[in-house]
Amino acid sequence: MKKVLLLLLFILPFQWVLGQDLKLATFNCEFLLKKKVHLKYGLPYNMKYAKGKDKQEWQDDRFRQKKFEESTQKVAAHLKTINADVLGLTEVGNASEVKLLVDELKKQGLEYKYWKVCLSDDTGTGQHVAFLSKYELTDVVPSFPNRGLYFVESDKDEVEETGISKGMKVTINFKEVPIHLFLFHLKSERGGEDSDQRRLMQAEIARRVMIPYLQKEEHVVVMGDLNSEKRHPALLTIRGFKDVEAELVQTGDSYYFEDYETRWTYNYKGQKEQIDHILLSLSLKNACKDNKPKQKEWGIKTAILPTENEAVSDHNALMVTLSLK
Repeated sequence: MKKVLLLLLFILPFQWVLGQDLKLATFNCEFLLKKKVHLKYGLPYNMKYAKGKDKQEWQDDRFRQKKFEESTQKVAAHLKTINADVLGLTEVGNASEVKLLVDELKKQGLEYKYWKVCLSDDTGTGQHVAFLSKYELTDVVPSFPNRGLYFVESDKDEVEETGISKGMKVTINFKEVPIHLFLFHLKSERGGEDSDQRRLMQAEIARRVMIPYLQKEEHVVVMGDLNSEKRHPALLTIRGFKDVEAELVQTGDSYYFEDYETRWTYNYKGQKEQIDHILLSLSLKNACKDNKPKQKEWGIKTAILPTENEAVSDHNALMVTLSLK
């Protein structure tokens, strides 16, 4: 009898771990980096345009560091409420600055034992993207050197080259199955037609780097601030509407939501839109539970979590919970 009890004590917690859902989230931390953290305080992008006391105060490195640490504490408190298993963060700083966030989260009671930061080519803003995870991160690809050409104007007279300046890929093992996670921050809407064409080429590059995994029918997740709404060309390109490989599932579609109150992640000039996304390969969708097929419950639940604090971010977080078979 004692042997049976000891065996149960060992097996039951193990089964509980294997039976849990996987919570994935992406969140734009809005310039959570020391170099540009002044933007969180309503100051201009270039501090040479700041006036009076503000300009003088922010020139002091100790003052800037203090403000950066204050912002890190606020963002950490918000991330704690999200409590995702894997976080894909955009608009964060370098490795030492992300470590400050990881350490602050641990102080507040949420530990991410594994984390990785991309190699960023964005010398203008200094922004990076980063993964924070409760699962070990393996097969890390810190950047994508792929390049592509795009037409600057609709008359196709001028050609420019672009790449993905802020992107990375990691792999986690969940229930002994590898899941490959891609994280991107694509070109913003600011800049008109040139920005739109640049973002579209970046989307094509993103699609290229994930295709080898899709061809093997491996589980793929694409997340991040893609700066494009659900049916815009860049999103459709990433999902695979322009090639012959399997398309990605849009978790922002209505039947994956339980709460319809918040359906946007960013307010751009008064227009509320979802530009932060989590996309899934068909193999991963098919690996999720289908307990009530008549009610279209696929084992995929999407929620957009309001930030409601401009000092934290101007974006809402996107959370997708996967219940695997």
